[in-house]
Amino acid sequence: MANERQTRRGFLELAGAAAAGAFGARVAGGPGIVSAAAAADMANPDLVVFNAKVYTVDAALPRAEAFAVKNSRFVAVGSNADVRNLIGKDTKTFDAKGMTIVPGFTDCHNHAGGDTLLYEVLVGNPFEVEFVTINSIVDKLRAKARQTPPGTWVEGFFFDDTKLKDKRELTVHDLDEVSVEHPVVVRHRGGHTSYYNSKALQMAGVTKNTPNSAGGTYDKDEKGELSGRVTDTARNVFNNIGTRPTYSPAESEKRGRDGVAHISKQFVRYGLTTVHHEGGSLPAMQDVRARGELLHRISYEA
Repeated sequence: MANERQTRRGFLELAGAAAAGAFGARVAGGPGIVSAAAAADMANPDLVVFNAKVYTVDAALPRAEAFAVKNSRFVAVGSNADVRNLIGKDTKTFDAKGMTIVPGFTDCHNHAGGDTLLYEVLVGNPFEVEFVTINSIVDKLRAKARQTPPGTWVEGFFFDDTKLKDKRELTVHDLDEVSVEHPVVVRHRGGHTSYYNSKALQMAGVTKNTPNSAGGTYDKDEKGELSGRVTDTARNVFNNIGTRPTYSPAESEKRGRDGVAHISKQFVRYGLTTVHHEGGSLPAMQDVRARGELLHRISYEA
């Protein structure tokens, strides 16, 4: 028996894949135990968690102290004594020390592929509440620009205007400090807003007199000059300017697979056990699942 005492986050990472299952329905079992398996299938489970405050969201047994998992499915939920009796020589155990445990969360709409988190410049924290400065954003992008040929895009991701210590908008002038030889863009985490430097605006032919697009805007400051903030469909004019990195099919496939594996770890780290993926590479998801690195359940929509 492997007896492991871990933190809450350690537990989430250990049990994330298992938590994608459902708590069992009432069937015959020991006193105070709800089981979804025959007795033989309950023996030597992969994981037993005990000393917990388990909220099952099951009227048959709304509260429990322990549960057992085997082959990524809950096989028993009940009292400490009953569930600990199932522990075998290969069972990992986790003493929750009174922690509250609930069924895994479901994300009903998500576009995260994971490759951006692995390979791109993150100017905001996509996981934790962290306040950053505009100077820190400029410094990260300037470091990227030093490694990038002129004319090639320098991009920053996961910007959050509500998490700025400066308490003001990012502007074209801030991004001009990154480079005047590269088109620079910072993408807001919300997905509908981007910020550009003067080089990018000039290459796209956008001036203060450019009319807004249908469904998008070129925002201006109090003097009527371009602020650098561009929204929604107005960003389409930037799609075909500048140079962007290119990857071979093999490189793209590897980035896709590694991205899915990475985001899967992050999902279960925060208790997300089922995610509705909107798009992304289905073959990459299938490959990651085949190699045993997919830790969450996927509902896929192209």
